[in-house]
Amino acid sequence: MSIINAAPNLYDIRLGLKGTNFTSLLSSWVYKDNNLCFVVDPGPTSVISPLKQALDTLGISKTDLDYVLLTHIHMDHAGGTGELIKFFPNAQVICHPNGIKHMINPKKLWEGSLKVLGDVANLYGEITPVPKDRIINQEFVANGRIEVIETLGHAPHHQSFLFDRYLFAGEAAGVNLSFAEGIFTRPATPPVFNYEISLESIQKLLNRNLTNHMICYGHFGIWKDAEFYLRIAKEQLSTWVQVIQELFGNRDAPDFLDQVIQRLIKRDKYFLNIELIDQNQRNKELYFIRNCIKGIEGYIQKKKNK
Repeated sequence: MSIINAAPNLYDIRLGLKGTNFTSLLSSWVYKDNNLCFVVDPGPTSVISPLKQALDTLGISKTDLDYVLLTHIHMDHAGGTGELIKFFPNAQVICHPNGIKHMINPKKLWEGSLKVLGDVANLYGEITPVPKDRIINQEFVANGRIEVIETLGHAPHHQSFLFDRYLFAGEAAGVNLSFAEGIFTRPATPPVFNYEISLESIQKLLNRNLTNHMICYGHFGIWKDAEFYLRIAKEQLSTWVQVIQELFGNRDAPDFLDQVIQRLIKRDKYFLNIELIDQNQRNKELYFIRNCIKGIEGYIQKKKNK
């Protein structure tokens, strides 16, 4: 765990899974001024203890936290919500309406996560239920200071948050790592994936004219000119779908996923920079990239079956 003072009153809490290659799992965002305190995406159950330590370090007492904002309910972003709010009796959880019932009763969410993620789900830790009276959906939060924007695609319960000059995008714009030598970014398209809905969500954010805003990724960090990164995300989605369509006839080949990755390296100048990532982080990325390729593969197969 590390605490990065990303902007005035805004902190990027970098959370990792202890004892694994997942040394950088999530940017959990914390904002605190004299009138408002919130956390965006607290992470899975297994990282709630270090997150609580970070909140203690920032001087956030049990009565200070007003909101826990969930971009979506996947375990790595929201699985520890129920544990976190045990420490903060005044905090209200803001969640997409499609996700609320699964946070109140996470049995199906847990079973689905085990099916998709396998051993990784166990590393995240079981999901603690959120009491029904602690979780709601709102279009505007904190007397209108925070706007909730539905951004489906990565998940049918995904939403982004617009606050001041910050866009908390979750995974609506994919995953990003930037270096002095360039940008590595990729789509986040796990099964079940819908291309049209994903594009529509990105375009919805682009329509907001966010050039002067900063984009805060769940994975990872904060970057100037949110519109620039949203345009990259839109372009990449198109490229990835095209590449997988071109190779779709090879999908039963043992090396199909590797074929796709190698062609993406040739066609996607931002994905090419995976070579800049250290080996541990690259191995983690490749794990999730293969899941994202399967999501697009499933989308193409569904279209062909119609």
